[in-house]
Amino acid sequence: MDSAKKIEILKDLLNENSDRESIYYTALEEMGDLKKDYYDYMTTEPISLDKELLRIPDADYELCAALLTAILREDCKCCGTLIRRINNGQVSMLLNKMIELLIKM
Repeated sequence: MDSAKKIEILKDLLNENSDRESIYYTALEEMGDLKKDYYDYMTTEPISLDKELLRIPDADYELCAALLTAILREDCKCCGTLIRRINNGQVSMLLNKMIELLIKM
């Protein structure tokens, strides 16, 4: 999928502001960016998403996709974490970073 289409999908996610993880999973799968090996991108063990998300300012696109996947996996294990991360702005910061990186490609 080309960058322009990915940007469109990511902007739709930002505008929708949904807390349904299935929407994010579907978007990542459609873009070909769901990282089933997301843990390989992480630097903490056990994974501390709060620490990993501090890497967003310097992240490349692949790391951003892995972080978003990790957020979704976290929500599967600990219901309610996705909405918390949406409400505190972490998800929108991540989506905006992904858009920014795609524009530069």
